[in-house]
Amino acid sequence: MSKHSQLPPSSQNDASNRRVFRRIATRIEGRIVFAGVDTDCIIHEMSATGALVECQPLPAAHEPVALDVPHVGFALGRVLRHEDELACIELTTTPAKRNKLADKLILAAFNFPPDD
Repeated sequence: MSKHSQLPPSSQNDASNRRVFRRIATRIEGRIVFAGVDTDCIIHEMSATGALVECQPLPAAHEPVALDVPHVGFALGRVLRHEDELACIELTTTPAKRNKLADKLILAAFNFPPDD
């Protein structure tokens, strides 16, 4: 299990720690836009409700962002925190879009597997 993966089963008993949509490890090259910055990024993990993104410069914590993920789609969100020079982003997707995003993400993960 990677250090950014879903919490271990023993920690999932607490409802606040449970994920509705599982994060999928990937390496998708996309685009991120925030505060007048439009730059390339690498999405290391993503779910229908969040993403772990590498980019330079990093957006500030709580900054609104737009994320364009090839073969998956476009999503708006905000930066929750930074983790090892990565931005943890909470996506603000509608319930209807979440299911479509999750399906597309699974297919994209096969095409853009993470580096080991």
